[in-house]
Amino acid sequence: MADGQLETVLAELTRLWDDDGARREVLKKTSISMLHRPALGGRLVAKICAADEKAPELEPLTELLGSSLDAARMASENQKKRGDAFLQAVTDAVELAAGQDKLPLFHRMLLASALARNGLPAPAALEISATDIEMSDLAPGMRNRTEAEAMLDDLFCNLIEQTEGDALALHEALTETFPAMPADMRTYVIMLSTERPEPIHAKLSCFWLLNRDVAIRLAAASALADRAANGALSSEMAGKLVMLRNWMPKDEAQAKLDQAVRLSMRSGLTEGPSPTPSTLHSVLGTLPDGGGAQSIMIALQSGSSRRVAMLLLKQGHGVRDAYTIPCSSASEQKALIQRVKQETGAVSVPASWVETALSAALADGLSAGLPPAPGLIEVAELCGLDRLRPKAVATEKLIDALPTTEHLRSLSAQARGKLITASEDWWDRHEIIHSWFDESDHAHEALEGTRSPRGVEAAMWRWLETRRDFWARIVARSADVLTAAGDQDADSFAATAMALLDGRDLKKIPIMHDVHQQTIEAWVFDDPDEDRDSTLEEWVEQAEPKAPQPERKGELARLVKDSAITADWIDGFLMSVTLAPEMIAPNRWLPEILGSALASLTSETIQRFADLILMRANACVDHASEPAAFAAAMSGRSKMAMRDWAGGFSWAHGHFRSSWPTKSTSPEDRAMINDVSDAMSTGFSTSEVTTLSAWIASRHARNFGA
Repeated sequence: MADGQLETVLAELTRLWDDDGARREVLKKTSISMLHRPALGGRLVAKICAADEKAPELEPLTELLGSSLDAARMASENQKKRGDAFLQAVTDAVELAAGQDKLPLFHRMLLASALARNGLPAPAALEISATDIEMSDLAPGMRNRTEAEAMLDDLFCNLIEQTEGDALALHEALTETFPAMPADMRTYVIMLSTERPEPIHAKLSCFWLLNRDVAIRLAAASALADRAANGALSSEMAGKLVMLRNWMPKDEAQAKLDQAVRLSMRSGLTEGPSPTPSTLHSVLGTLPDGGGAQSIMIALQSGSSRRVAMLLLKQGHGVRDAYTIPCSSASEQKALIQRVKQETGAVSVPASWVETALSAALADGLSAGLPPAPGLIEVAELCGLDRLRPKAVATEKLIDALPTTEHLRSLSAQARGKLITASEDWWDRHEIIHSWFDESDHAHEALEGTRSPRGVEAAMWRWLETRRDFWARIVARSADVLTAAGDQDADSFAATAMALLDGRDLKKIPIMHDVHQQTIEAWVFDDPDEDRDSTLEEWVEQAEPKAPQPERKGELARLVKDSAITADWIDGFLMSVTLAPEMIAPNRWLPEILGSALASLTSETIQRFADLILMRANACVDHASEPAAFAAAMSGRSKMAMRDWAGGFSWAHGHFRSSWPTKSTSPEDRAMINDVSDAMSTGFSTSEVTTLSAWIASRHARNFGA
């Protein structure tokens, strides 16, 4: 993406200002493209620094930067180097602009806010100097502590008014300015806030204790220790600190907070009364996705006030996010919960499950030195989780704690095997399974240099062998949710998690075939090269999907000419998939064809190949309901082509045999499948084509109850 294309994107964002959906799509596509070209992060920073603070282009520039930073953070968390490279390019550009005196105060604040809002550390170059402060209106005429306090009082009052007294929103507004503040000024703001008696400032102090920047945690803990030494720490606050010190990494900040707790105890202050928790109307939890992220939604009511608490847990990162959404009525709250349930596939779980899940997530984050999101304090208070503590749970212990584990271990190997085999059906019942793949650079590096289908398959199985515990934990956490929800698949998930830990051959665990194929697919389509010859308008229009061009004569045959399959083999494969009594989702069968053709494809032809396959799949559906059309197409094939067609059909039938269950397969079906297998060596006669056409139409009609 060149400068001109960047300008086109900015113009599109401006044009689509009232169309949130289209604007988000442009932002998403642009952010992904920018991660493939990290230097664009620096170019974007340069454009922001060059824009006047009242320039109309500054808003879309800032929006694009925020979207790209979010994409880079997620890529970094998922162990993709391009995320780190993009963030480094942004840092380098900030340092360059600061060194050239091209980073005005307003722009420092803007960039600091964008980074803080995405939970990213800010370059030291963004820090405002004492000279900048003196020359600005940040501290007009400030000559002593009294004037400084008066200025900060005004700042607090203004922000409290802007955030309507919401402590978490106030915390976010202040924290976004911290990266641009000199360290001593930041410490001073935290100290002054902590000294204030108003409840909102007490909440701020607690939020800062969970900041990911240890310097901010230490400043807050030190200020609280000073209050405790002066006997000015309330019993309620002391009680919160006893809980919060368990949520903090074991470092200098936690040690200072422990000092505050000890001092408060010496003053005779003990844990104060816990606030009255809200009523929990419902709790929803999702299965973890392929990156280990899991969402929890809680419907709460306190008097006439209603809200929905939202939590995001991520494997290896702990409690990644926590906040609440106010609702004006019961119907609005119910509609929000229902919408989230439909979008995420969340299941209803008992309230008791939440504390167990959060305790494990807290420990998971702390093992990586990460405190939970500050919003967890508010959510825990509303839910009555005043005794919430981190509790490390190894994957094996997580499985052992499931109520059905003892029963599963008592089953015969055959009975457990059936439960494990049932994992091939998860795909159809739990949509989040579609995200179960490894997109990390480590997984992709394991595939580099293996161009043959067999080599790719083998390399991915070797990689997954090193990831047993990761996937066992994903499956075990899923079993935990489904067990709490009373879902029919809970035992299947639990048995599969046990099998992964027990060392069962991965190839004998159906769900791992899905993970295997989807990871390969993610690697194949993770192509950093955009079409650099496209016009600016064409590049922007790619944000909206277009129908592919019709297949040209012989095009598919040319694409697969150097592979082990042919276009006729593909047609037979697709017809078998089309006729299967139990539907086979495209994400299951497409990678099979893709893997077989991989050796003859390039990064430029893969997408076109996929388009042609999907078009042929649609044509198979049409032929399945039109015997005459199918017969004409088959009769036009040579004997060799017929044999290839039969080979593709038989291969797919054998590979997806579970989609042809005995109860749904008639004697006629089995006889015809055998005839097709025989045709792999003989082809079809004219009469056999007629019989085959009639059977295909009949089988297809039965699938749809006709």
